[in-house]
Amino acid sequence: RHARPQGGAAHFIAGDAEALPLQSDNVELLFSSLALQWCADFPRVLSEAQRVLRPGGVLAFSSLCVGTLQELRDSWLAVDGFVHVNRFRRFEDYQQLCAASGLQPLTLQRQAEVLHFADLRSLTTSLKELGAHNLNPGRPGGLTGRSRIRALIEAYECFRQPQGLPATYQVVYGVLQKPS
Repeated sequence: RHARPQGGAAHFIAGDAEALPLQSDNVELLFSSLALQWCADFPRVLSEAQRVLRPGGVLAFSSLCVGTLQELRDSWLAVDGFVHVNRFRRFEDYQQLCAASGLQPLTLQRQAEVLHFADLRSLTTSLKELGAHNLNPGRPGGLTGRSRIRALIEAYECFRQPQGLPATYQVVYGVLQKPS
C-alpha cells in the first residue's frame, strides 16, 4: 500500500507468511521486514518460502531475537516480576531452523540496533506507534497504576546513557536461497 505510489514493483500481494497466497516455484524474491517474529510456526514460514521460490530465488528477511528490549524487560522484572515484553526466538533457533529448511543460508547474522529516547513515555509511545502489544501468556491484566509506572521509570533510569534511555533491538538479518 505504501510502496505502490513510489513506483516500486508492479504487483503487490498481502498474505500470511505461514500460508502464502502464491503459486509454487513462481517467485524470485520474498522480502519481510520485522514481521516474521510474530509467526508462531517459523519452520512453516521457511517451508512456504521453499515452496513458492523459483530455483535460485531468495528469501530476505529481518526479524527480532532474544535480547530485544532487554532494558524494558529487566526494568519491569524489577517492578513486579510479570511478563510485559514479548518473548522472541533465540538467534541459535534461527540458525538451526534456517539450516534445516532446505534453503541455503547466504547470510544469517544478528546485530544490536540501539535507539535512544528522552524519557520512558517517548519509548512507550514509539512502541505503540509500531503496533507492538504484549502477546505473552502470564501478562498482567487491567490498567497499570501510577505507583508501578513510577517504579518502572525509576528502574529504567538506571540504563540511561548520555544519548538518552536506550532501547536495544537484537535484529536478525537473513538471506536464504533456494537451490537451483
